[in-house]
Amino acid sequence: MKTLITTFNTVIIGALLANYISIYREIRSKFTLSLIVFSVALLLFAVSSNPLIPFFLNFHPGPTLGLFTFLPNIFASIAVLMLLYLSYE
Repeated sequence: MKTLITTFNTVIIGALLANYISIYREIRSKFTLSLIVFSVALLLFAVSSNPLIPFFLNFHPGPTLGLFTFLPNIFASIAVLMLLYLSYE
């Protein structure tokens, strides 16, 4: 479940980042540049929290806490979806 949510977050944040970059190319605003930096930070969070990354790097994490392993990612998904929706308005 966490893999699906973090992959979804990565795709949505990537779309958000692409949108902010296209806006920055048009208006060259410092605020838009800060949104790009914020989106990159969120993208790094989404990529680093994906359980496939430790698997591919052959890292074996300790025990998990069930629901609490992917609940923050659901909240991040909601926040990113709101940002994406507002950026297209």
